[in-house]
Amino acid sequence: MPDRIAYSDEDLLRKIKASDQDAFNSLFERYQNRLFVYLFKIIKSKETAEEMVLDVFLKIWMGRSILDEINNFEAFLFCVAKNKALDFLRYTQKSKLQQMELWNEMQEMLSSENADQHILLEETKVAIQDAVSLLSPQRKMVFQLSREYGLTYEQIAERLHLSKNTVRNHLAASLQFIRGHLAANNQMMLFFF
Repeated sequence: MPDRIAYSDEDLLRKIKASDQDAFNSLFERYQNRLFVYLFKIIKSKETAEEMVLDVFLKIWMGRSILDEINNFEAFLFCVAKNKALDFLRYTQKSKLQQMELWNEMQEMLSSENADQHILLEETKVAIQDAVSLLSPQRKMVFQLSREYGLTYEQIAERLHLSKNTVRNHLAASLQFIRGHLAANNQMMLFFF
């Protein structure tokens, strides 16, 4: 089309209905900047507004068979653009809500897991205390000084007037007994010492 600006919207629409790509390009050039500015004011994203301009014109090209039914093309064009922008805003809002719902569900699961872990930890502590209460008095004392008070073998040996090897042996035997007690009572908890 040699002189694109000379054609009215109605002329261009008739040509577009007949699949005239030059007429379509003329219509696109005529409205793309104004449509972009309009969409950018709504969307606040340059990239998204540019994509929407292309989407609007793609929709026009795909529906070109009914273009002659449009009385006021400019009003129609901006109405399509507004609807696309509103759909986009609804989608992003819905997406944000879905993200928040997912985040909240994850937080609930984590807090539930933390509660479960807390319960398991408390059950483990009780089971270990039960096992420790069954130890001989000297082994019980060695275990408590080592694990509850954090004393070294040397400090325990000095305090209880035992050799360092005896302390090591008492502690090893105590740990073996506690692990065996937990296994025998089906306590499937982790027990590290």
